[in-house]
Amino acid sequence: MVQSSDNKLNIAQNPEWLAHRYQPDGDKIHFVHATRKVHQSVTFISDEYLHDNLERRIFDRSEVVLPSASKNTAHFILHSGFCCSTLLARAFDIENTSMGLKEPVILQDATGYYFQTPDKKYARGVIHDVLGLLARPFSPPEATIIKPSCVVNGLAEQFMHILPESRAVIIHAPLPVFLGSIARKQITGRLWAREQFAVLHKMKLIDLGFDDEQYFRQTDLQIAAAGWLIQQGIFQKLIRTFGSDRIKSINSETLLEKPDSAISAMAQLYQLNLNDEQIGQIVGGPAFNSHSKHGTEFNRQGRREEQSIGESPHADEIGKVTFWAEKVAEAAEIEMILKAPLI
Repeated sequence: MVQSSDNKLNIAQNPEWLAHRYQPDGDKIHFVHATRKVHQSVTFISDEYLHDNLERRIFDRSEVVLPSASKNTAHFILHSGFCCSTLLARAFDIENTSMGLKEPVILQDATGYYFQTPDKKYARGVIHDVLGLLARPFSPPEATIIKPSCVVNGLAEQFMHILPESRAVIIHAPLPVFLGSIARKQITGRLWAREQFAVLHKMKLIDLGFDDEQYFRQTDLQIAAAGWLIQQGIFQKLIRTFGSDRIKSINSETLLEKPDSAISAMAQLYQLNLNDEQIGQIVGGPAFNSHSKHGTEFNRQGRREEQSIGESPHADEIGKVTFWAEKVAEAAEIEMILKAPLI
């Protein structure tokens, strides 16, 4: 279908038209009409969750990128998986203050393109335009807070350079907690860990000292730990590069133990004017009290019970792999505990 120039302009200006996919063949942007209610109703803004009946459009990138779009600032929630990052993106869906975008797939497209193409300058232009489209605020002057998929972390340094006013919170689960999450999800979790590792390993950003044959001989939880270590290495470099004024770190257990302090500190980092009452509403609201993936009632005690029941059969393996990973981290000079703490 041929779209009028007015339609293209309206879509480019309207944040309800989510920049959803990047198509390198033809340099095109795919848009899907996703209102705030649509964002709130789905776990992630991916095709797995977005309804098929949502209106969609495809345009040449040059036709829908406005000069003003790059002036909008987005902030980030960076993470290494299974660490309450979706909870945080939901928590910062605060009308007239901020809007959380949960794993926009277009960033995965842009990341794949960047690492595959030899023309990095052109790819950086694509990333610049994609970020500009994602940063469009639903209700100016709302802040846009993007929670990318963890496989996008390899481009986080580019994001921070392209948007020099942006800030980022890095959240991760302590390694034993992360391994427990993988183990209790059984084959689904172990497959997820291998897939994430495969993507990160191809990027060749962090060297843990193993060749491909050595990785092939490692267990599922060793591969999961290796992926976690690669993420820690990426995060460590980000903190060193941009400093604690722009990047802060927290682990999932600290967040859940001190949610009021964590949300208050995040609001300050993102330069959001949240008062104590608003922070209390966030902590007492659905983000902290319902399951981010399933929407069912959930709390910290329930989470601890789920962890204990699911992880106890794997406790010996988790302990041994954690010990192994600590030695790998020491040799690779990777910090198990990140600097620039949020609280």
